[in-house]
Amino acid sequence: MKKIVVISFVYALSLLSGCGGSSSTEQVVAPPVAPPSPISGIPVKVTSNNAIGSTTNQCHSTSPSNSQLSFSEIATASGLNFSHLTPNGDGMMGMSGGIAAGDFDNDGWVDLYAIGGDGQANLLLKNQGDGSFADMAAFAEVDLLSLGSGPAFGDLNGDGLLDLFVGSVGGSAPKLYLNQGNDKFLDITESSGLILPGNNFSASWADYDKDGDLDLFITHWSMMSGEYYPYFWRNNGDLTFTDISVEVGIERVSSKDQTFTPTFADIDNDGWLDLLLVADSHQTRVFKNNKDGTFTNITDRDVITDNAGMGSAVGDYDNDGDLDWFVTAISSKDGVTDFGWLTPGNRFYENQGDGTFVDKTDATGTRHGYWAWGACFADFNNDGYLDLFHVNGMSGMGIDEMYQADPSRLFMSNGDGSFTESAINAGIDDKGMGRGLVCFDYDKDGDVDIYIANNNQPPKLYCNEGVKSNFVNIKLLEKSSNSQALGARIYVKTGSVEQMRELRSGNNYVSQNPVEAHFGLAQASKIDNVRIVWPDGEITNITNIDINQFVIIERQ
Repeated sequence: MKKIVVISFVYALSLLSGCGGSSSTEQVVAPPVAPPSPISGIPVKVTSNNAIGSTTNQCHSTSPSNSQLSFSEIATASGLNFSHLTPNGDGMMGMSGGIAAGDFDNDGWVDLYAIGGDGQANLLLKNQGDGSFADMAAFAEVDLLSLGSGPAFGDLNGDGLLDLFVGSVGGSAPKLYLNQGNDKFLDITESSGLILPGNNFSASWADYDKDGDLDLFITHWSMMSGEYYPYFWRNNGDLTFTDISVEVGIERVSSKDQTFTPTFADIDNDGWLDLLLVADSHQTRVFKNNKDGTFTNITDRDVITDNAGMGSAVGDYDNDGDLDWFVTAISSKDGVTDFGWLTPGNRFYENQGDGTFVDKTDATGTRHGYWAWGACFADFNNDGYLDLFHVNGMSGMGIDEMYQADPSRLFMSNGDGSFTESAINAGIDDKGMGRGLVCFDYDKDGDVDIYIANNNQPPKLYCNEGVKSNFVNIKLLEKSSNSQALGARIYVKTGSVEQMRELRSGNNYVSQNPVEAHFGLAQASKIDNVRIVWPDGEITNITNIDINQFVIIERQ
């Protein structure tokens, strides 16, 4: 009977060397077994950093067992000592303003570009990394004094630096700024070919045609009928743009253009970015990407019924792998009848997995939001389920008193498809004239904070004090001109739960979140797998990413 001895490859070599390559005992040597690679598929480089501890953060809870979600308002303490001002009036019922978020100087901290109005120059708020911001708009040459609206960061030339579009209302001119990489921007509006009418409210960047560079969609709002409005601008790859609205099939939403908030999102899971376009006066539309450079209006008017749509939030609220859609509007609760048919409230559209929606507004408990504007999905308590936040407020002749002091709304997920309104309980007592907002981890402590851009008022910054739950924050770097990997999907699996985020330079309403994916992990002690579906459909799997990290994954 043969004796079979299984030994390591290294040990076998030492035996052969010591015995001169011969032995009286027959040996069977197993081949070396390489440990499984933590990365499979498309190769990437992974770097990570720890969250900032409570000892260096001005609002993070020092209690290691904190379980109660709580926010602190710290705008003044963080250096946000300015106010949006429109002393001359913007002619648009106070609907303008906004904020863009992005790391314009690539120092690892999310900065802000704030619209000031015609009474306060716009501000470029550099994140100092210590809980505060400093305005450097004058040095950067973006201290525009105008009736601006809806700024949006996006890397239009693929050099890894965030450029900037700034919309306009009331006769002011829009601007397109090129980031020069030395903390300065260059105004290229005239040479870019962007010829826009008045009242350009919001913008979104996306690579809708998968050619590797970012195109631009711009909304407008007008009381005039029959005018032509250029929505869709194709990036020509040479710092110029071409109006292709008619060519792609989005020439006009209605005879009177009252579009507000555009969001590119792959709603039917086919790998191509569709367009969700929120508009006033029952004009909200769903456009399917035909994969040939055109779109088809697939709006189901029996389901898409928001009458005064303004803001938009897109995310996978039920963790089933598709993108759901929340639209802000005006609620007529408590007997307000001033606006009649315009006031049935917010809408919550649940994706059925194929790009069709069903109305889950009442089932989710999110209908009543007063006069709502910007909105975002974010996991504020890191429990693994997306919550909802939106701002409110409207003033002017004929506006009911309740809308002039209506509070922001925080809808916390119950994990079962429903939400509970919890703003006051969480310390958010905000009754300002909210328009735009940013939901982002401004101080890199592992939880999502909230910046509110008010109209004709100072902003507010609500700092999340954190709860005892884990997280991971992931940012992607692409090799193509789409350097932020807009359109990519990131799946994070912990145990039996898999969460998904889609990266977008989207729009909340005249405002923009940074392009990064924050995942609350609840009490999970490890991440089983991170799966990335890149914009071109290629896949990377990673099994060695730790919890409570800020992770950058760079495609090689």
